[in-house]
Amino acid sequence: MLRTIVKVAIVLVASLLFFELLLRLFWQMSGLKGELYQKSANAVLRYELKPGARLDIPGHYEGVAINSDGFRGPEYPLKKEKSLYRVVMLGDSVTFSRLTKYEDSLAQKIRQGLATSCPGKRFEVLNMGVEGYNSIQELELLKAKALKYDPDLVIVYYCLNDPDTPEYYFKKNFINRHSLLARYILYRMKKRRIKAERLSKGIKSDEDNYRYFYSTQCWQDARSAVLEMGDLTNKAGIKMVLLLVTELSLPVKDFREGYPFRYIHQILAREIKHKNIVIIDPLEEFSRVNPDINTLRTWTYPNSKANDLIAAYAIKKLKENNINFCN
Repeated sequence: MLRTIVKVAIVLVASLLFFELLLRLFWQMSGLKGELYQKSANAVLRYELKPGARLDIPGHYEGVAINSDGFRGPEYPLKKEKSLYRVVMLGDSVTFSRLTKYEDSLAQKIRQGLATSCPGKRFEVLNMGVEGYNSIQELELLKAKALKYDPDLVIVYYCLNDPDTPEYYFKKNFINRHSLLARYILYRMKKRRIKAERLSKGIKSDEDNYRYFYSTQCWQDARSAVLEMGDLTNKAGIKMVLLLVTELSLPVKDFREGYPFRYIHQILAREIKHKNIVIIDPLEEFSRVNPDINTLRTWTYPNSKANDLIAAYAIKKLKENNINFCN
């Protein structure tokens, strides 16, 4: 019986090692592909922008140039001059701003606004937005890339779908860190569970999708990631701003009664409490002005005019919250 048990154990271990080897050779969880993206060595990021990539397709990618460190914009030295005020922006496709020219992106509008407020002082705003990233990936990017640039301010441009289900992300433990087979099995189980859950809830529209995010573990994971970013920036002595995206998708008719996502802004204001995080919500300004939404968007993304409004409001709120960027 002992011999039989040993033989079964050997066969089982050999089979597991065989399947582990097969997965390492042939399987990877899919990410964005194409001229701009590549697989990331960082398992949490999963994919990243391709250093040196260039893409200019009018109406789709407006003069997108990726620098050698894998984010949109020119080269930036790691060592920062003392007289320079440097901001890092983290986010998803709205931050990345592929539908606007580089100078019309929100990151550059904020840089221009800061420079106007403080003549004679130099500012940089590094656009580290990556299409499709969620809060967990943004946290990882803060750790892996953003902090090494020694920023004076970190802005997380929070899109309302940032709690999107990270199917590929698992709580870190010894097995998950070292076994692709374990991650594969968990990935398949999690993906099937999420699909069944979404089907049972009858999710069909954007409104359904957002309500799903904020009524499940998705939101709790996103919230934890945002608060951890607050901890990291606080430890580094850097103030963090959570700048909320005002949704411009088709369900939005205006920014008052016709704005169906206001409850999400209220959830964020209520549940993101951190001594190092300043929340700035441009929906307040959009509601006050209530401009024609069709003048502010290209597809469902903010255009140059929208970015002007958001940047001006953000700088006003930075001043009100005593974030002194002029000294």
